[in-house]
Amino acid sequence: MPFYDLNRAITTNGSANTVSTHLWGTTVANQESVGIVGLFGAMRFATAGGCQINLVDNTGAVATGGTAQTPIPKNRRAAPAAQSAWKNDASAITPGATLITRISVGCAQTGGMGGWVPLVPGDAVQMMPNATNPVDVEITSNTATASVTGNITLEFGEGQSA
Repeated sequence: MPFYDLNRAITTNGSANTVSTHLWGTTVANQESVGIVGLFGAMRFATAGGCQINLVDNTGAVATGGTAQTPIPKNRRAAPAAQSAWKNDASAITPGATLITRISVGCAQTGGMGGWVPLVPGDAVQMMPNATNPVDVEITSNTATASVTGNITLEFGEGQSA
């Protein structure tokens, strides 16, 4: 069950069919594991074409850069602050070194939402405590047209290892 979410308004790469990183996150020392339980993309553009929102994990050197983004608890009255650290592309992100695509979500550039949720809790993508493999997860986009605007949402829980 998701406990936190991150939403980010994005503009995809200025070159068609080119990957851009929009979010990345990691666990921190002596804190909880993170289980990714939702990834969604919704574009709003005038030109028809395909869009992919990807969740990639990284087992090499950790991503760098970006601007800190605070996850929002689903229950704002009763939730503690998230223990994981997340950054968005309001400032430049340098992707990690060893990236493996784990989830691809398709959506139409002209609108409509694509998404992924695990069928059972054990299907959640896990990040272990202390930034062990994977050292981070990164959310990327790739569209058939340059500079497509839209939103991405990532949902996760902490301390829910399967």
